[in-house]
Amino acid sequence: MKHSIYILVFILFSSCHQKQSKSSSKPAGYSYGAKNDSAVFYFNKGWEYILDYGQWTLSEKAFRKAITFDSTFVVGKAIVGKSTQNGTERIQILKDLNNSNIPVSEDDQLILEVTRITIELFNARDQNIPLPKEFIPDFLATAEKNYRTFVHKYPNESYIKGEYIEVLNAIYGAKPALDSLHKLTTEKQKKIPFFVSYAATLMSEIGDFEAALSTAHDFNEQINDPKIPQPYVLYGSIYLKMDSLEKANRYIDKALKLDPKHIFAQRFKKQIVTKLEITDGND
Repeated sequence: MKHSIYILVFILFSSCHQKQSKSSSKPAGYSYGAKNDSAVFYFNKGWEYILDYGQWTLSEKAFRKAITFDSTFVVGKAIVGKSTQNGTERIQILKDLNNSNIPVSEDDQLILEVTRITIELFNARDQNIPLPKEFIPDFLATAEKNYRTFVHKYPNESYIKGEYIEVLNAIYGAKPALDSLHKLTTEKQKKIPFFVSYAATLMSEIGDFEAALSTAHDFNEQINDPKIPQPYVLYGSIYLKMDSLEKANRYIDKALKLDPKHIFAQRFKKQIVTKLEITDGND
């Protein structure tokens, strides 16, 4: 399964963000069921940290802070369950979600349903519990349907739109996902760091490495901060696909030094090590 599912399936506070405009951090028009502006603010910051900047540690902290402002923020709690790497906590959060009597709107339920299935998937993997062969196809079909409904109703909710495009990549492949990214994003959204970096990722997946690296350079200039891990992860992933393993390794190591919890960087590191071992073994 493509690594992009994790993010779905995942699928996340530093001085550098003082450079960002306040408008990028304002609560979005949609509240996801939160009844407190601070809860919405930190919920959106969590998405910003993980998708735009690859700061998984800060993202989890932001999501956790969001639910401290609203104990009835069910979607927020679910995202904490998807973010945490503590298996015991995740199991308990899923139980709490399944037993919750807090009312959830139909639109919130679209996000909550996908997140709960994601948590179920993570828990099964942690506990080595086999899943039915139809689990992943059914999961992706639900995610596609729910996210499509949500993003067409709330087209300005950029980060759920990002999750939707990742699902399209997982189901249909990189080219249709890249076409959807260009078609579904507004001119303003096209400049959001996640969409710039993910476009480069999709370009590399279809083998257009020249365009991928050019877009990665644009993304790096846009971020313009050596303390942000995502540009290193992006370069590393592209060079990994190009089999430039030494370059890929250097970039991924830089990313992991900045944020050891970056799940994709961890996965890329394992792939690089495996390929390097195979290469050495063939010498």
